[in-house]
Amino acid sequence: MTELFENLGVDWKLLFAQAVNFLLVLWLLNRFVFRKLLSLLEERKKKIEQGLELRDRAEKEVAQIGNARHRALQEVKKEAEIVLSQTRDLARQKEQELLKAAKEQQETILLNARAQGEKDKEDMLREAQQEIRMRALFLAEQALGRTLTPKDEERIAKEVVQALKNYAK
Repeated sequence: MTELFENLGVDWKLLFAQAVNFLLVLWLLNRFVFRKLLSLLEERKKKIEQGLELRDRAEKEVAQIGNARHRALQEVKKEAEIVLSQTRDLARQKEQELLKAAKEQQETILLNARAQGEKDKEDMLREAQQEIRMRALFLAEQALGRTLTPKDEERIAKEVVQALKNYAK
């Protein structure tokens, strides 16, 4: 086999020296470079994992905030609907109160007008009775040709008023 290595041009001393150099370089790289490189890679891996965790937490928080915002909007909508409903109810109630007050005022005005009409009617009747009494007395005086006594005037006035009342019915 040594012959084979010699035919191939392999020098054992050189091969041994190269192996020692390789092992030496490997040991140096392992001691000073690979460990630091591996520790840097490990730190980088941890930072990436932390970043991923932070991203996951942030996504969860964003989802929670979105849900909270949605719930808050729903609550605000419900409150707005309640306020709107209460406002409508209050408006209806005020409308009913105003209508009731207007009806009461209308009835009051109507009653006052009726009372005034009755009063005016009674005043007109009194005036008419007075006028009729005066004319009846005047006609009676002329028809009888004499002056009536107060007793006669009163009796005739009562008869005329009674006749008018019967006629008005």
